[in-house]
Amino acid sequence: MVATSIRRRRLVLAGAATALLAGASSTAFAGAFGLREQSTTGQGMSFAGMAAGGGDSISGMFWNPAVVNQVATFQSEQHVTGVFPSSKIDVSDATKRNIGAVTGGTGATGDSGDIGQGALLAAGYNAYRISDKVALGLAVTAPFGLVTDPHQSWGGQVLARSSKVMSVNVSPTLGVSVTDWLSIAGGVQIQYFDIRLRRATGLLPTSPSATLTGDDVGFGFTAGFTVTPAEGTSVGVGFRSAIKHKLEGKLKTPLGDSKIDADVTLPETVSVGVRQAITPELTILGGVEWTNWSRLSTIHVKARNGGATLTSLPFEYEDGWFFSAGAEYAFSPEFTGRAGVGYELSPITNKNRDVRLPDADRWWLSAGGTYNYSDRLSFDLGYSYVFVPGRSKINVDLPAPLPFDFEATSKSNVHIVSASVRYKFGAEPAPVLVTKY
Repeated sequence: MVATSIRRRRLVLAGAATALLAGASSTAFAGAFGLREQSTTGQGMSFAGMAAGGGDSISGMFWNPAVVNQVATFQSEQHVTGVFPSSKIDVSDATKRNIGAVTGGTGATGDSGDIGQGALLAAGYNAYRISDKVALGLAVTAPFGLVTDPHQSWGGQVLARSSKVMSVNVSPTLGVSVTDWLSIAGGVQIQYFDIRLRRATGLLPTSPSATLTGDDVGFGFTAGFTVTPAEGTSVGVGFRSAIKHKLEGKLKTPLGDSKIDADVTLPETVSVGVRQAITPELTILGGVEWTNWSRLSTIHVKARNGGATLTSLPFEYEDGWFFSAGAEYAFSPEFTGRAGVGYELSPITNKNRDVRLPDADRWWLSAGGTYNYSDRLSFDLGYSYVFVPGRSKINVDLPAPLPFDFEATSKSNVHIVSASVRYKFGAEPAPVLVTKY
């Protein structure tokens, strides 16, 4: 009965993931394989100040569940984001020569081509006020994801032929307005996580692939608070806990299939946001995020029967940091414009960069706006250009018994376009707690 219940729960969450993320595929652009693209409003200002709420959007619940407390009666909003990345890996001449020497000139030595894949990502937020002090919320998001797909035959094929990571996170939230200046909230995270990794078993263009698959449902929590210490000022702090997944799946090789288990702990995140009204029309925002990616060291993939280690995934990540600043300006009651800039310190450096995800420190440049069609119906647009300055070095040990390292460089950037619609049922517009002046 327990196994049947777990299978049904996975099917439900997998179905939700498919509905939300149908066709979703992209290089990740929130540090490692995290996805920050959870809010159109935030997208337009590089997510500055999202943990502080405000902006008449409840999508800040992703960063800080206490944002649920700004709802007036019932508010629902849906966000869709198109991610259009470009990431190319150029294999070094030394590596190409070494592959040629080992294979007698018959090995695959080409570059990766564009490993980035276009994507559609979705997120949804709902909040309902049940009393003057208490509000309920529900967020459905995709906080982790990755698809990279190089050429089938290329110089790094023994390291990666394709990679896919998918998640869907359902988070119900309970918020309490303790005073007129303090709000708190907490919630539960229910997360489905799925991976599929392929690599070649040899250097020849015709070498067969080994494929690792696995999935799991894990649980965590969220917590946060917002304070308004002065007129026109709001500060928010949010926490998303780590989630432990015990992946169950298969390792398929030309020699046969093996059932596997792998323990993966996805990182916790702390977000701090600040909103400050300068005039009735102008608000400036700032944000800092810390993600404990150093939890992700080396993952050992073990045979379910006997517990022998079949393969390992050496991530060895460092902690990630994201800093952002932005501004909103109300040009009229109908239209608000916004812009922002962000800088991200990636958990991936020259020490741990690999061909599945050639990430590096990067800049975010963003702009967007909100059109209020009526007191209840609003539309948002947001755009970001994310780029890694210069080229990033890759130096990876090849699987034994190959006697040389894989060396290459990568170049990455992405265009992100986001749109959302939000509607307030049965009430005047929700109070914006942080835009008083």
